[in-house]
Amino acid sequence: MRSSSQALLFLPALMLSTGCVTSQAARSTDTYVQAVLEKNHVPGAAVAVVRDGHLEQLSTYGLADLEDGARSEPDTAFQIASATKVFTGTLVMLLVQEGKLGLDEPLSKYLPDAPETWKDITVRHLAAHTSGVTSGLKEGSEEQTNSNASVAERYEAARKGPLEYTPGERSAYGLTDFVVLTHVLEKVTGQGFEELLRSRLFEPLGFTCTRYEHARQQGAVRIADVIPRRATTYRYVDGTHRRAWFLYPPHTYSAGGVFSCVKDLTRWAVAMDQGTLLSPESQHEAATAFKLNDGGEGGFGVAFTHGTLRGLKMFGHSGGGALGDVLRVPEKKLTVIVLTNAMGLLPMLAPVVASHYLPPLPELDAPGIPDAEPALTAVHRGAMEGLFNGTLDAAAFAPSAQQELLPILQGFGSPGNALLPPLRRLTLLEDQKDGDERKRVYRAVYGTDVSLKWTFRLEPAGKILDLEYAWE
Repeated sequence: MRSSSQALLFLPALMLSTGCVTSQAARSTDTYVQAVLEKNHVPGAAVAVVRDGHLEQLSTYGLADLEDGARSEPDTAFQIASATKVFTGTLVMLLVQEGKLGLDEPLSKYLPDAPETWKDITVRHLAAHTSGVTSGLKEGSEEQTNSNASVAERYEAARKGPLEYTPGERSAYGLTDFVVLTHVLEKVTGQGFEELLRSRLFEPLGFTCTRYEHARQQGAVRIADVIPRRATTYRYVDGTHRRAWFLYPPHTYSAGGVFSCVKDLTRWAVAMDQGTLLSPESQHEAATAFKLNDGGEGGFGVAFTHGTLRGLKMFGHSGGGALGDVLRVPEKKLTVIVLTNAMGLLPMLAPVVASHYLPPLPELDAPGIPDAEPALTAVHRGAMEGLFNGTLDAAAFAPSAQQELLPILQGFGSPGNALLPPLRRLTLLEDQKDGDERKRVYRAVYGTDVSLKWTFRLEPAGKILDLEYAWE
């Protein structure tokens, strides 16, 4: 069940658009979201769409809590996991705007005790997950599993550890970059990270439901703050919902852990549109892909993910298997916010919702290259569909991928998940040698105009080593 009318009462008058909840795009969004929730056993969700400082859509769906039957509302606080980095990236760019932080300054400028091995690492390396810094802790050790460790303690451990790779060599999404980044921010400002967020973002923007739960493990007991109007998070296992949520220690707060609501995130989006938070130049900087040492693009900008959608530049971040998904298309001043209370969803919801508000790509019908191996294409089509519906065929993958990649991919997807419309057309765009490997790139068109570009890396025998998709 969806609710829209009462949602509008919570937001400033300047944000309202006449008739916004009855547009065709909003109706398409409602149909899509309700199907996803039903097919994926998601109890509740909230969606907001902001364009040019005005609210185009705000809809809430289902239940925030299955035990007491509380409904999802605009001020329901969802755990947004790694989508917290939207706030971290904004904070970093605020300090850059003010001249208090330089993205390309060496860490030693802000951390005099940084080791010599870090001499080539910059703030940008940390924010883009390209520093090579490791935790310095042995996997499974008491220090590594200590959920009460401070930022300073984790920084000290990282300082003593070796680099995993040369700074700027590659993107490697992980936690330690952001622990060290937190230490930099605290040293530069003289404030703790949580207080920084509160004083520089949450309070100025009028947030009322965004906060951390301060959870910690004390022996067999987990202790956490009471969060008003909290959405309980669930994982659907063996035909039933089970309560499950991530434990974020304080030293991880720049990377994840915030609870937030669509009401607050909408205020952030409006401020971004109006340029009162970050200038257009700062937003462009935040969304720009890190340039790797070999000239290629890294997977991140300044804390934000980046990509294209309908041919337009986009940036944002998702978290926890689409517990939270925030996407922004700066050229159109369009922001889409999708919050749910179920684990295990691929972060597809916000891009599909955004597609309802953007014109389709004109080249979707363009021909590709001749396909000399239609049987191999059929295997890859099966992998595309299997990723989403939970039916990946292990035989299609190389032995190394069966050991490492496949178990990760199998954690997502469920039959009839409805995350995307049916796959209608598949076009081969590239088929080339890449060293000892082979690369094939496809355009997949779902429904009438939703498209993904899929890249498959293959071993010489044709088995899948890796696969990834990107919005066009």
